[in-house]
Amino acid sequence: MGTDVARTDKRLSAALRAAQRGDQDAFRRLYRAVQPRLVRYLSVLVGEAADQVAAQTWQEITQGLGDFRGDFQRFRGWITVIGRGRALENLRGRDPGAPTSRQQPAPAGDSGDADRATEPPSTDAAIALIAGLPADQGEAVLLRVVMGLNTRQAAEILGRTAEAIETTTHQGLRNLADRLERAGAPPRAGDEPGAEVNRP
Repeated sequence: MGTDVARTDKRLSAALRAAQRGDQDAFRRLYRAVQPRLVRYLSVLVGEAADQVAAQTWQEITQGLGDFRGDFQRFRGWITVIGRGRALENLRGRDPGAPTSRQQPAPAGDSGDADRATEPPSTDAAIALIAGLPADQGEAVLLRVVMGLNTRQAAEILGRTAEAIETTTHQGLRNLADRLERAGAPPRAGDEPGAEVNRP
């Protein structure tokens, strides 16, 4: 599995370089690779505003793409930082009476149906359960598993140590597994939420 991930990241790193040279097909490949994960991450942070915040995120990405330096893994981290910042702005801009805590994911809309159709059936249910985890565990799991960031990247985004992120992610995954089991829908081996947490 690690080899497949490395190959995919290598191909997407090549697509990233091509997109920076103005290749629209390459940019679309990047978008398709990142958008489903980004919307799921944002749906936990801002609920039904996820698509709007994702659009704002991509607008900022497009404006700064030429100046970006790094491979696809760093690009994924950069996108997450931008998306998280936009999500926090969205929450701060809401009415005082509006909920400001992490939201339940919004129902799948037309814009994301094609992407979501390629995901395991248990994914949306797992995301809904992640939204119910303690905030530190939930975001650690989102960054490591949903966004596919490595420990160092997640630690930088959350302002914590790598060791703390590893511990919190492990606690969150165990908590999530317990909740999935209680919900009567344990994930198949290939859908295991922690299956992608294998990066340093």
